[in-house]
Amino acid sequence: MPQYRAKLSCARCQFRKLKCTRTEPCSNCASSNQDCEYREQSKRRPISRLYVAGLEDRIAWFENLVNRLKAASPSERDAILDTVDLGDHLVPQAASEVDKEEPLSSALASHFIVENEGLVSYHGPTSIYRFSTGLPLPDQLRPFPNNTVSGNASELHTEQVARDFGIDLRGELITMSLRHFFRWQYPHSMFIYREAFLRDHFSNHGNRSYWSGPLLLAMCALGLTMAPELEDKIMSDRFFSAAETILLVSGMAHPSITTVQAFLCLALYEIGRGQLSGGWKFSGIAFRMAQDLGIQDDPSHYMAADKSTLSSEDIEIRRRIYWGCYISDKIISMMLGRPALLSDSDAGVEITERLPDFPGMEDWLPASNDVDESGQERVQQLVPSFQMQIQLAKIMQRALNELCSFKKHRRRAQIDVLNLELCRWETILDQSLHWNKWQATSTRICPTIAALHMLFHSLRIVLNMEASDGDEVSLTSARIVIAIVRKYRSQCSLKHAPFIFVYGIAKALQVVASSGIPEEQAYLLQALDECSVTWALAGYVAKHALGNYQHQPILSKQRQQGAI
Repeated sequence: MPQYRAKLSCARCQFRKLKCTRTEPCSNCASSNQDCEYREQSKRRPISRLYVAGLEDRIAWFENLVNRLKAASPSERDAILDTVDLGDHLVPQAASEVDKEEPLSSALASHFIVENEGLVSYHGPTSIYRFSTGLPLPDQLRPFPNNTVSGNASELHTEQVARDFGIDLRGELITMSLRHFFRWQYPHSMFIYREAFLRDHFSNHGNRSYWSGPLLLAMCALGLTMAPELEDKIMSDRFFSAAETILLVSGMAHPSITTVQAFLCLALYEIGRGQLSGGWKFSGIAFRMAQDLGIQDDPSHYMAADKSTLSSEDIEIRRRIYWGCYISDKIISMMLGRPALLSDSDAGVEITERLPDFPGMEDWLPASNDVDESGQERVQQLVPSFQMQIQLAKIMQRALNELCSFKKHRRRAQIDVLNLELCRWETILDQSLHWNKWQATSTRICPTIAALHMLFHSLRIVLNMEASDGDEVSLTSARIVIAIVRKYRSQCSLKHAPFIFVYGIAKALQVVASSGIPEEQAYLLQALDECSVTWALAGYVAKHALGNYQHQPILSKQRQQGAI
């Protein structure tokens, strides 16, 4: 009778990497007087070629579907998706399992601790100070902490520093600066809540939760960059230096919402004038301080046991501030090519809603956002646009994680997913927020909507620029950027272009230059030159681009005379 012979080596020979006779026992185990064991062999049948071919066909079908969706218009995409039948081989999750959220446990609820020197700060579930949860807020948190020094002392210090820099806090220049800020900068700096700031600004009492001297100075610095007169533009640097002096001396020791906002204004100013390292540091301080104050957690989570601390208005304002910081974090990170700091997965803040307008807001509305062609108020576009910026910033966060990662495994697949998310974002835009490059030149442009689409197409360009099959997508977006710039330039002037325009124009220039289109390249270089009257960064970008393209810059007289 022939001796049994196994298909695989015994366990001991496999472990010791010895040649096994595959007998029972094998010669190695027998000579060593060891137990000889064989692992149980799988009786699973091999996968058939027919099954493999079926899977390959299924993958090819999905790839074809994605390509059709990418090439289709929004209405055509809806029609395509209506005809899609995934079959019964995919078992959908029950809606209750997908949409159901776990209730916020007391262990993960927000917790504020009164630290040394009476400062109140946020401590998460792993903090060294977390000994108990679910307790009512301590008395030190009523009213909700702003961690500011006393109002009178703070204002006296601000006035003294302002005088040292030749600034009259009660002069007409302050009002003019604020009007420029809210007209041109506010729709892109909505980490400040306009109505609450103005109410506190015009209030005479000392307890002003959403106003501070450094914040006023920092906002004026940004506002004056949009001033038409050169002498007013030059004053912006004094306002910046005054705000910086106060914040670095006292702001770091007294974290507050207004300090976060002021540091973020300084960050945008620094980046705008080409001081990228300084802007990055100021923004880092702002975002870390915001986390220290706990604005990444929705107030409703820690207000369950005590609703006397914040009003409904305060809650909405804190939500607005968080999402404004979140968007700014993504824009700054994308402009500098660095990973973002704030992550939506680490936050539990609900999407902001629109609060009722305060009376007397006519003088503080954004440009071209006051009335539409029929004379109806159009300011309601501001919050829907902001909400769509939030959704776009979430896609930006995932894109930055992918593009800033040194791990390139499966990058192409991830970029395809992100492109699909961008298509979906564009499809769900409200009709009032659409951009149509075929509009008549006489149709009034809304700067808020123009900036929203500039951000969208900037992201689309950087996502597809280096992909082997992304040239057409990038070039299409670059030409839409040019169309936005042309219309904005003719109606508003690029001297009033928002911050994101500099980045969008730079990325579009990179695309058209690599595509060998000299006319569009020259137009975008000229656009950067005009933007540099307000944002000196645009001039540096143009100079860098011209150096790469071996051309000589033709600088505007205004830029040579001095911009920020």
